[in-house]
Amino acid sequence: MQQIEKNENQVTSEKWLLSEGEVVALEGDTVFVKTQRQSSCGGCQSESGCGTSALAKLFSNTGSAPIRMRNTLNAKQGDRVLLKLDESRLVLHAFMAYGLPLIGLFLGAIVLKSAGQSLFQLAEASAELLSIFGGLVGLIAGWAFTKRFYKPAMPVLEKVLK
Repeated sequence: MQQIEKNENQVTSEKWLLSEGEVVALEGDTVFVKTQRQSSCGGCQSESGCGTSALAKLFSNTGSAPIRMRNTLNAKQGDRVLLKLDESRLVLHAFMAYGLPLIGLFLGAIVLKSAGQSLFQLAEASAELLSIFGGLVGLIAGWAFTKRFYKPAMPVLEKVLK
């Protein structure tokens, strides 16, 4: 994704992430845009020796599901379009996708282990098993909370490229 200034005439630090996509379907005033997943690892000189690059290749698939968005530019099926997303939203998206479940994992593990040791005077081995169970419960609760209550800001159509 490329980064650009929001508007050259405005004095602002707000930046946008841009990505190209193709309109694959229309439904009323809604378009479905398919983008090619991009990784910043592809241009790094350390790509061959980097663990993050290896994980990205292992877990990323080449395609992605179409993104549903309002057709504000009257795009037609088959059009190439430019999508934009406010860069400042990425930190919040990352926190909700990774941070909240991770916090749930740690809190669940700590709370259940402490409760097991103080309330039930469990042995260390039993408290550790309870800690693992608590971590799993906290992780699942974090994911469920994010999925149910968090609605991420979606990209918008910037222009039709044809």
